Amino acid sequence: MKNNPFKSFIPKKKEGENKEKKADPSEELIYGVSDKKKPSWEQTKYFFKVLPKKERIIAYVASMLLIAGVVGLIGYAYFSNTEAIPQNGGEYTEALVGYPEHINPILAQTNDVDMDLSRLIFSGLFKYNEDQELVPDLVESYEISEDQKEYSFKIKEGVVWHDGEPLTAEDIVFTIGAIQDENFQSPLLPSLRGVGVEKVDEYNFKMFLKEPFAPFLSTLTFGIMPKHIWFDAYSVSTKNVLLTEYNIKPIGSGPYQFKELVKDRDGNIKSFHLEKNKNYFERLPYLDNLNFIFYPDITAAVDAAAAKKVESVAFVPFDMQEDLHKRNRKLEYHYLRLPQYTAIFFNQKEGEDNVLAYKAVREAMAHGIPRKKIIDDVLGGNGEPIFASILPGYVGYNEEIRKYEYDIKKAREILNEGGWTKDDDEEYRTRNDRVLEFTIVTVDQPEFIQTLDVLKQNWEDMGMKVNINTYSVEDIQTEVIKDRNYEALLFGEIVGTDPDPYPFWHSSQDEHPGLNLAIPYKRLKDVDQLLEEARVATDDEERAKKYYHFQNILADELPAIFLYNPLYTYAVHKKVKGIESQYITIPSDRFAGIANWYVKTSRIWKSKIEDEEETDVVELPPESATPEASQDSTEATDAVATDATATDASEEETATDEEAVKEEEETAEDTQE
Repeated sequence: MKNNPFKSFIPKKKEGENKEKKADPSEELIYGVSDKKKPSWEQTKYFFKVLPKKERIIAYVASMLLIAGVVGLIGYAYFSNTEAIPQNGGEYTEALVGYPEHINPILAQTNDVDMDLSRLIFSGLFKYNEDQELVPDLVESYEISEDQKEYSFKIKEGVVWHDGEPLTAEDIVFTIGAIQDENFQSPLLPSLRGVGVEKVDEYNFKMFLKEPFAPFLSTLTFGIMPKHIWFDAYSVSTKNVLLTEYNIKPIGSGPYQFKELVKDRDGNIKSFHLEKNKNYFERLPYLDNLNFIFYPDITAAVDAAAAKKVESVAFVPFDMQEDLHKRNRKLEYHYLRLPQYTAIFFNQKEGEDNVLAYKAVREAMAHGIPRKKIIDDVLGGNGEPIFASILPGYVGYNEEIRKYEYDIKKAREILNEGGWTKDDDEEYRTRNDRVLEFTIVTVDQPEFIQTLDVLKQNWEDMGMKVNINTYSVEDIQTEVIKDRNYEALLFGEIVGTDPDPYPFWHSSQDEHPGLNLAIPYKRLKDVDQLLEEARVATDDEERAKKYYHFQNILADELPAIFLYNPLYTYAVHKKVKGIESQYITIPSDRFAGIANWYVKTSRIWKSKIEDEEETDVVELPPESATPEASQDSTEATDAVATDATATDASEEETATDEEAVKEEEETAEDTQE
């Protein structure tokens, strides 16, 4: 045992001891320790070798548990005393149903895809925040005259377009003029018809109303267009505005700017890519890039999310939610409240040649609608029944409105009294040898199709012959709604935060690009006047009375049957944090808090955050909007994260490394799945 480290612990043999009997070396190592109470470090390396197999296994397990416990305690202490903070970087990919046509803020209102992209690319005078509060966007300050007919605005200085040109009052005057030009056919025209606008100087302008209009500021959320880009096309011909490439390669002033688009062999846009606008006039968002992939229908979009090709789907119907969750458990659902109603709109312009022009038919249809069943079975309970055009919580909502409750027996009686009868051996009702038959059209989406399946069964049980035609999101706008080419239309309308029904129900709006989808056989008496008077009323109580009367007329004449108000279900990957919205005015408002969305984080000691909050020395915003502020912000963040002590700096680096490892593991897990 030359150079044996345990030599000093092995006792000398006694005289007379049997020299041929040798002790086990392991016993000599352990039990031969004499005066020393602690083995040296070198001796401890032999610990597991000298133990019997059973004790060795127990020792190994105990050691592992001890190490795991210590690591767990350290980890618990670390994560309890640190906080994950958002970091700049990363990207986000979303599936959209449909294709972009006019990413132009004054034309986008009839296409959800255009609205989504316009919301991110353009800035308006005002906007809705995550709490659906109307707040200034480009506007710095404003004043309203005592008679509420003159509005004076000052816009923020230093705002630039994505091409670097300054944004001035000239751009705002140009945009409003374009909306008011009927050749543009902007859906925004009804809101600004008759409104005057005047440039005061480079950053000030005024707007003039003929009559007071209480919700006027809420109409100024549309995006502002750059005059230096659009003026040439506009001055040559207004038709050029629809053809220019700036409709698909837009230049705006919003938080994100156009980067690139990808087309397929047929020239259709497959994907659209945005990048962070480094010159944005407000706080810059965390995410560097936003990617949008376009699909022809919701089934294809959901399949892409299930296959992890995208990180989000803009809207997931109830009947697809459970299956999608099973196929991709990295997604979570956000349920957003939307001021929208789904209704059946009647087109009675053919008069008595159209069976839907008979009031008895419309009343019987209304009594044949099981709203609760539709909400439970089709929407999974994510909705509420609606009987009028003004939703609960809005000025003019009337809970006592006449309701056509579900009653099949009463529906049959109404049809009989109206002259629509059938013998026992006949399948459908007739009146003067005319069959009670009509066609209803809708969007090719599960929610609408399943709703019509329920309605068709009930209506046919009553003796009606019902035909159903479905169209894609894109085709229903161009082939059906534009020319009002339907007898009945099942469709959803988003009415906005202010209940002004004028754009949806005034007779001047029943042709394209107006939004009135219910065309009565004869003009509804008093409706136009009530809507016009309500618009100029400055007192909410007075407006409410006008709206009560208006809704009573609709309930009596039934130019449309209101069904339900659905929730907007938004599927997003769990790694995307910072989504706080619960209420939205239109689907594109889900991006109201886009500046707060993030996928990258690092950890920082809570004590440092508390110290900085108390001393107000260092703030922790995302990347700032100017190069100088950006540098200061970065230095401040670095100071908080690393400059306290050498030990803290080391631990901060470890924290960031752990986050990076976590992200790599998550990516690997996604790849395996």
